[in-house]
Amino acid sequence: MTQQEQRKRLLLIQRADDQREELVSALSRLGYTVSVSDNGEAAFKHFHEQTPDAVLLDLYVGEDGRRILEVLTADKREVPIIVISRRRVMADVVEALRKGACDYLMISGTIGDEKLLGHAMERAFQQGALRRENREYRSKLEAANRELLESLSHLKKDQQAGRHIQLKMLPETPKTIGKFRFHQHILPSLYLSGDFIDYFIVGDRYAVFFVADVSGHGASSAFVTVMLKNLFARKRSDFHHRHSSAILSPAHMLDKANRELLGMEIDKHVTMCVGVIDLHSDELCYSIAGHLPAPILSVDGTARYLDGHDLPVGLFPDVNYSEHRMLLPPKAVLTLFSDGILEVLNPKGVIAKEQYLLEALEYGPQTADDVIQTFRLDSIEEAPDDIAVLVVSRV
Repeated sequence: MTQQEQRKRLLLIQRADDQREELVSALSRLGYTVSVSDNGEAAFKHFHEQTPDAVLLDLYVGEDGRRILEVLTADKREVPIIVISRRRVMADVVEALRKGACDYLMISGTIGDEKLLGHAMERAFQQGALRRENREYRSKLEAANRELLESLSHLKKDQQAGRHIQLKMLPETPKTIGKFRFHQHILPSLYLSGDFIDYFIVGDRYAVFFVADVSGHGASSAFVTVMLKNLFARKRSDFHHRHSSAILSPAHMLDKANRELLGMEIDKHVTMCVGVIDLHSDELCYSIAGHLPAPILSVDGTARYLDGHDLPVGLFPDVNYSEHRMLLPPKAVLTLFSDGILEVLNPKGVIAKEQYLLEALEYGPQTADDVIQTFRLDSIEEAPDDIAVLVVSRV
């Protein structure tokens, strides 16, 4: 690149007089290529055709000075504008800077120290470069924001589709199986929930149900609920077609879920409660894998938590899950929650919250809708965690 090509190009907009000639000479000695215009029309033509690196504008060039300043500072190329004036009027300085000038030079007589003029020009170039960088940054940021909004829109649609599929996976509610009525409801904190509920009849004698609370939120947690739904569906099919009784053993189902989840290696664990009701004897067989709060049994105005707690599913191999059995008397109501319920109760501390749940459920709300009304869950706009509710009542 030649020295001539490296010289920065300036546009000086000023009436022809001795000061303009002196200014052109000084700028030329400083190494700049200077073009001159003495009115707005000529200045605009030169500006748009050749785009100078900077503009020096006499604020009193005829009657056009202020209008020229407004037009040039509005240009998207953001060429730095230095206003020069023979008059020492502070109001002019403020107005020029407010309208976008990057500097204001008062030259009432001779140029004086050319170094000061050179410093002013260098500041203008630096400011112009900074403005261009900011413009490019804004442009890139706006483009990135547009891409982000498009991605969020696609993600939202995907999440909504996933939520629709997940809702389709939930069982019919309410549903009566033998002498027992099942009601379920899930309030997701996001589109996709890590909480899941299922219940179904096995053969003509057993009702199987489970509540699961997968760690975390979103798509990865929802994926685990699909795995659990599939696991229980397979074992139910094995009962009907392969004479396998695995589906009737809560401990076996938890062990199977534990092995499958560990094999997936997705760093997820699940708290679960699995129950099997013998419709002939009204006996409940259940297992609890780290699930809090524990299932609540309400009978004749009293409520208590069911016993038995083992480790969550998906944390450790070779866990021995235990089973517990009990009879479900007439008018018994079994209420199960995911731990999201503890996040929205008023009492402080887990013990106080669990006691509050017992007192509220002493007379056993008969449906999930009753539970939602009891705890005003329908008034929660943004739940901090998913909340699952399953109510099993003997009719």
